[in-house]
Amino acid sequence: MRDYKRIGILTYRSVYNFGANLQAMSTAGYLRKQGYDPIFINWIPFDLEKQYLNAVPVEQAEAHHAVQDMHLPATALCRTDQDIADAIEKYNIKGIITGSDAVMQHRPVPLKQRLYLSRNVKPPTSDRMFPNPFWGSFFPLLKEPVPLAIMSASSQNAPYKLFEEEKKQGMRTNLDYFSYISVRDKWTQGLVKYVTRGAVIPPVTPDPVFAFNHNIDESLYSKQLIERFNLPEKYLLISFKKKSVPDEWMRTFRRLAEAEGYTLVGLTYPEGFADYGLDINIRIPIDPLEWYSLIRHSGGYIGHNMHPIIVSLHNGVPFFSFDNYGIVKYRFFVNKDSSKIYHILDKAGFLENRCSVLGYSPEKVSPAQVLDRIVRFDRQRCLAFSAAYYHEYVEMMAGIESALEHQHSNLLVS
Repeated sequence: MRDYKRIGILTYRSVYNFGANLQAMSTAGYLRKQGYDPIFINWIPFDLEKQYLNAVPVEQAEAHHAVQDMHLPATALCRTDQDIADAIEKYNIKGIITGSDAVMQHRPVPLKQRLYLSRNVKPPTSDRMFPNPFWGSFFPLLKEPVPLAIMSASSQNAPYKLFEEEKKQGMRTNLDYFSYISVRDKWTQGLVKYVTRGAVIPPVTPDPVFAFNHNIDESLYSKQLIERFNLPEKYLLISFKKKSVPDEWMRTFRRLAEAEGYTLVGLTYPEGFADYGLDINIRIPIDPLEWYSLIRHSGGYIGHNMHPIIVSLHNGVPFFSFDNYGIVKYRFFVNKDSSKIYHILDKAGFLENRCSVLGYSPEKVSPAQVLDRIVRFDRQRCLAFSAAYYHEYVEMMAGIESALEHQHSNLLVS
């Protein structure tokens, strides 16, 4: 049994997002296997709660709640830093992992937008502005300090070179509370290096979903879980938030795919999806484990977002990413290095299975090219990458465990 048995996890535990819920499950599963008692620090700021309540239908929210309540044990609701400090004492939490997910954000609103904020621009929610608990803002309020670690954090393309000096100084102070820091992508690595003036260059480490099959019992995502959808044996999932390809493109792709024996199946997001008029569509409500199982047992995934690509890579499932991430400059030029999908696929060696859909001139790819990437997908190369990346995950978690079992030691040299 560990000296620091109860470990707090501070992440997006309660949001209505498939990837966020699966990350949380994987982290908790790992800790249980290592003999810890994980508990999620249930920080939900009012503005974030309102945003999700307005974005997701009630029946879909309930599908997320069912998984969260079953698999993600949590403290009482926390709204403030003091609430979190009190929860750490009340629940006898002896160490805290922040992450994974977009827990290192800061979204300064440019002056031009601030002038018109009340009419045209919604301010960022408090989870996306420094300081907040993800950055350790509760730490000075603890009666007895506990070791803190940041795991595979993302800044979600935060424009860190625009940060004010006062904010950078505050970030340096707060990052010094942590005994371990790792990030999920090179962009966030650059952020930490920039704000710490090169004193900390954190390693780029895997998303916890890359270890999902190792941390979670297979019965929770077996093929039986998706029998209710009555899917054909050979299906391709089509999942777009908006129509990044026109209807005619999809009709051609469908004809080519059916000639190869595939059936196209539309797959929803929690907030809905772009409907291409397919014969089979999986609509809300579905829970995160069903969503994971649908991708894992599919013949391939085509669409938006990062976590479907991670699930595909982890399970050796063919995919093609219509990459909807990255910073767009002058409305035309996409900084590919700011895309978290680009980073992962570059590391995995599958950049040919991606195109960007951002900017006024998105990259063009034909239906035949996309189907070719699916049919000729190198599953063995994918699984070899997945195994190697899992090894990196294990090394990361060993480093976090070591940090949580020792007294706080500074990462920063001020």
